[in-house]
Amino acid sequence: MNKDQNEFDDKIKQLDIKKLKKFLLELRGPCFESELLKVIFHNINIMSLDSLTLYQSHFMLFYLLYNLQNEFYKENKYLHIHFMRTFLAEYPDKNKCRFYNEYLGNFCNDKCQNDDIYCNFHLKKMGQSNLENLSSKYFYLDKSNYYKIDKDNAEELINGAWEVLANYEDYKKSFQILDLPETADLSMIKKRYKYLAKKYHPDCINFESPEINLDKKFNEINNAYRYLLKILELKNINL
Repeated sequence: MNKDQNEFDDKIKQLDIKKLKKFLLELRGPCFESELLKVIFHNINIMSLDSLTLYQSHFMLFYLLYNLQNEFYKENKYLHIHFMRTFLAEYPDKNKCRFYNEYLGNFCNDKCQNDDIYCNFHLKKMGQSNLENLSSKYFYLDKSNYYKIDKDNAEELINGAWEVLANYEDYKKSFQILDLPETADLSMIKKRYKYLAKKYHPDCINFESPEINLDKKFNEINNAYRYLLKILELKNINL
């Protein structure tokens, strides 16, 4: 273990993960990241922190949350981690689909075959989404990433975060339009846009659906794509 990892471990040991777990267990609804930061950092004044310190605090919090996610899983509990709505929920009963719909705020609960945890429909849908969730999770579980952001990059990241906070409904709606999870990175967004642009382009001669105005649909997809491109390039990484 190198010096940086030892230093990071020392910082983590100073945080009260039991207090964080207790707070999550007592939650009655989703909470903001700012609330969780106040649980593990005593007397923290978020507005007074410089960008680098804020990023480092954010990283340590998410490192703890993803470790707790593994722990809660063994207790049949689902810890949803998001900088604007982290919460804890009981998983569905055995042989019921565990796909969680972020937009509806519930589990699918349809019947699964054999010992699967997803129904047939979500087994097909979850492949890429699961990869994106894992990508975000293992970013925070990799301690070296704590040191890979310098002061300038942290400033860009925080600016991107404030942009999202100020326009969260637009941010959320853009992902809905592209039918992507909010954990999707730039690569996935670009691939999805390419697919949808080809499908809904007004010049597409094979598209048959009189209920859909192709010009309007394509414009909606294009605006969502350009908005997310601007935000995520500014943020540089997934929150």
